[in-house]
Amino acid sequence: MKPTLSGKAPCNNIEIYFEAYGEKENPAIVLIMGLDSQSILFSYDFIRPLVEAGYYVIRFDNRDIGLSTWMNDQWHPKRPYTLEDMAKDTISLMDFLSVDKAHIIGVSMGGMIAQRIAISYKPRVLSLTSIMSSGFALDPAAVSFFKGRLFYYLVPFFVKNFRLNTRYFTRRVSVAGYVKTFTKLNGKGFPVNREHLHSVFTEAIEIRKGQNPRARFQQFCGIVASGSRLNELPSIRARTLVIHGTADPLIPPIHARIYAPKIPGATMLWVEGMGHQFSKPVIDKIMPAILTHLQPL
Repeated sequence: MKPTLSGKAPCNNIEIYFEAYGEKENPAIVLIMGLDSQSILFSYDFIRPLVEAGYYVIRFDNRDIGLSTWMNDQWHPKRPYTLEDMAKDTISLMDFLSVDKAHIIGVSMGGMIAQRIAISYKPRVLSLTSIMSSGFALDPAAVSFFKGRLFYYLVPFFVKNFRLNTRYFTRRVSVAGYVKTFTKLNGKGFPVNREHLHSVFTEAIEIRKGQNPRARFQQFCGIVASGSRLNELPSIRARTLVIHGTADPLIPPIHARIYAPKIPGATMLWVEGMGHQFSKPVIDKIMPAILTHLQPL
């Protein structure tokens, strides 16, 4: 499957790599991927049914990821970029592509960015779909165990007071390492296709620009610095679909139980056995609900 348009767009003082599929005259969908994940994790299995349903589908690499600008030389622990900055990246990309309004679909951290867009840029959002995400990733109400609470209180301190430019936060990147991580995140309710994961991360690491070894930490700091959206979620006016797995090991189901009811009229879809991985069986399971949600009322 080939994009109808691709390239690097000047967005918010950086460059964002994007690919667009389908006819530009069709209603637009913007796909926002999660932490430390390149846009190619929105596979053709996800894009194809959206294009076939008559949409103009845009996927892009977030800042610090893939073919977009890596922020390593600009990043500072006392001034980490935030989800608001990443939302501005997205809106700037829409401006570059002359997309006035779009359906916004975000996964994990991408769901957090999508929420921020729906809060801060209401006129630009046709609908919101937030998948395996949270309204406040470090919500003490969701992080109930001691180590989690300790982590919650200490991370902002470290981010603000130390220059974390050390080997502890510059990871070794390998295809095998990512395959192992995403296999663990998959959960046991859906089969794992390790061959597909190996192919995706081989492309990401060995064929594309590579995987920024600091992206995971720097993006996580952006999540921490952004704080909670829970008090702002009631201001969302876009039709909203929240999708979450009952077996998510990274962002447990309690997060969806907390944030989804705060969005007026939001539809909640629970997927039994779904973890924190965007595999084809998961896509096949959730795509009918997404297509229904995208249709105008």
